[in-house]
Amino acid sequence: MEMSRRGFLKQCALVAGASTLGCFARATEQSASGRSEDPKTGKPNVVYLLADDLGWGDVSVNGGSIPTPRIDRFSKEGVRLDNFMGWAVCSPTRAMLLTGRHPYRVGTGPETGGELEKEETTIAEAFKAHGYRTGIFGKWHNGVDPETPEFRAAFAEAYKSMPNKKYKGGLGVNAHGFDEAWVYYGGGADYFTRRTVQGRGPVSWWHNLEYRPQDVGYTEDLITDHVLEFIRENKDRPFFCYVPFHIVHAPLQAKDSDLEGVDKKVTDETKRVYAAMVQAMDKNVASILAELDKLGLRDNTIVVFTSDNGATKDGSNLPFRGGKHTLFEGGTRLPTVIHWPKGKVAGRTWDGLCGSLEMFPTLMAMADLKMPETRPLDGKNIWPALRDNTASPVESYYWSWHAEDAIRTADWRMHRFCDHVELYDIHKDIGEAVNVADKYPEVVASLKAKMNAWVESMGVALTHLPPPASLDAKPAPQGEVLEISVTVTDKAKPRDSLLVPFARFEGNVFATDYIEYDLAVAPGSPLKGFFCSPFKGNDNKQITLDFKRGEGFDQFGREQASGPEPKGGAGVWEHRIIGLSSYGPGILPGHGIVFKGAQPGNYKIYLDNLRIRHRDGTTTPIWKSGEDTKAKKIADTELFKGVQVRAVPLSAIVGK
Repeated sequence: MEMSRRGFLKQCALVAGASTLGCFARATEQSASGRSEDPKTGKPNVVYLLADDLGWGDVSVNGGSIPTPRIDRFSKEGVRLDNFMGWAVCSPTRAMLLTGRHPYRVGTGPETGGELEKEETTIAEAFKAHGYRTGIFGKWHNGVDPETPEFRAAFAEAYKSMPNKKYKGGLGVNAHGFDEAWVYYGGGADYFTRRTVQGRGPVSWWHNLEYRPQDVGYTEDLITDHVLEFIRENKDRPFFCYVPFHIVHAPLQAKDSDLEGVDKKVTDETKRVYAAMVQAMDKNVASILAELDKLGLRDNTIVVFTSDNGATKDGSNLPFRGGKHTLFEGGTRLPTVIHWPKGKVAGRTWDGLCGSLEMFPTLMAMADLKMPETRPLDGKNIWPALRDNTASPVESYYWSWHAEDAIRTADWRMHRFCDHVELYDIHKDIGEAVNVADKYPEVVASLKAKMNAWVESMGVALTHLPPPASLDAKPAPQGEVLEISVTVTDKAKPRDSLLVPFARFEGNVFATDYIEYDLAVAPGSPLKGFFCSPFKGNDNKQITLDFKRGEGFDQFGREQASGPEPKGGAGVWEHRIIGLSSYGPGILPGHGIVFKGAQPGNYKIYLDNLRIRHRDGTTTPIWKSGEDTKAKKIADTELFKGVQVRAVPLSAIVGK
C-alpha cells in the first residue's frame, strides 16, 4: 500500500507542477563548461557507498579472510585509491564528505556527534542545484532526530523514568539538500528494531520527516531496498545517491540466512557474526551494482566504495597498525575504490594522498559541474591528477585525538604527544613499527610547522599541549567565590583520590573551546595535590575524569592530573586555561575538584569564573556565584574527611 500511495502522489505532483519542473530542469542543466546536455546520456550519476567500521583487512582483495567477491571484483574494475584518508570515528568522516571542510571547522570531531549547521553547503545541495535528484539511505550521524509530535511522544515514553531528560530536535537530513531520505540518526542501533545499543531510547527510523518506528526488517536490507527503488525511479534523470551502510558497526547482529553462508571452519561466534555481516554487505553492494547494470546506467555512473574509519578489535586493519579510535594508519586509511567506465576511471591503482575531504569538489569536477559558493574548503579537486595518473595536489591530512595530534603526508606520518613525537616512513614502514624521529630532525621540524599551521587556521584548542601564550589572562575574582575544603588523612595513598563535584554544565563543547577559571589556595593549605576537571557520571563508582595523564595542559605547560601548585603560592590568585579539543563535540556535564592522596593535610582552595571560552572570544559561564553551586554531601571516610563546599564573599577571605 505504501508503494502505491507514494506512486500516486508522485504522479499528482508531476501533473500539477509540470511546467515549473520543466523550467527548473532547463535552468539547471547547464554544465560547468556551459553545455546543455541530455540528463540521461550527459551528466553522470553518482552512487557513494560508505561502509561503517570496515577495516582495510576486512575485504578479501586486501588479503582478508572474509570472502567479499563482489567488492573484490569492483576493486579490479575501478581505480583503487590506496592512500585514501578518513577520521578515526564516523561522524567527522561523514562531515568531510558532505562539506569538503575539516571536521573542526563544521563543529564535529574528534568524537562522534555534532549537528551540521544549515549554513554549511553540502554535496547534496550542490548536485541538487544542477538538476540532480538526491537521496540518502542509511546512517546519518551528523545530527539528531528531527522534532515531530510523534517522535517527541516516543522520546517521552522511552525516558519516562527520567522526566528531566530533555530533547532538542535536529534539522533532519532533508534540510541539507536530500530530496529522498530513509535514515536513522544515531550510532550503534539494533539491526532488527533500529533501537539504540542496549535498548535505550526510541526507535530512530525515518522516511524524510515521517517517523516510522513500525517498519520491520534487517536494517541493511531496508537500506538496500530503498536504494534500488530510488535508482529505478530516477533512471531517466541524473541522481546523487549516498548510501551510508550500518555494517559492520556494533552491535554485531546477523540474519540466520547470512550466518549459514559463513565458512564452517570459523567456529568463534563473534567472528562468525562479523563475517556474516561483511558478506551481507558484499551482497548488498552486488545488488546495487547489478541494478545499475540492469538499467543500463553503469557506464555513466560514478560509483565510490569506501569506509568511514578503521575496524574495531573484531575486524582487521592489517597490514596497518591500530584501528578505530587511533590515529595510526589502521584507524584512518580506508579501503576505497572509484569506478566510472565512461570517464575511463577503471582498472588501475592510484596512490596519491587524498580522502573524504576531496570527494565534494572532485565529484563535482568529474560531473563537469560548477562548484557552488561555500565556506572555505579544505578538500582539493583531485580529478585532474586521478584522470591523468599524476601526483596528488593534497599536501597533508591532520587529526587530533585525546593525548595526541598527527599529520600524514605522501611520505610520512607523525604523531605528536605532550612529551615526544613519533615519525614513521610510510613507504618503508607501513606498520608504523620503527620511530625514526631522531634520525630525521629536519622532517620533524617541517611537519611540526605544518601541524601548527593547521591548528592556527582552525583555532584548535589542543588539550595535550599548552594553549597559545596570547590566551593567558589575569585572574579577576569578584563578588562570591567558591570555597572547597577537605582533610586528606595520612591513610590516603598516592593512588587514592576524591572528586568533589560543585557545578553542572549542559551545553556543548567543541574542539575549538577552552575551559578557564581563577584559582587560589588559602594560607596553611597544601599547595599541590588537587586539580579542577570536567567529568562524566553521577556517582564516584561511575565517574570518568576527562583530564587524564598526558592531557589537560594549562598555559604554563602544567599537566592538571599531576596536581600542580599555583605559581604565586598561598593567597595569590592565578588564572588557568586548558584546551578541550579531545572532548568535542559533546557535553561535559560535571565539574569538580579532584584531591589526590599523595600529601595529607587540611586543604582549602578557592575558585571563581569557571567558564568555556570559545574561538571567537565569547564565553559561557559554568560557575560565577553561589547560585551556580551544584554540590552534594560527601560522607567522611578514613581517607578523606570534612568535605565542605560553599560560596563565600571575596572580601571575607585572606589573600583576596
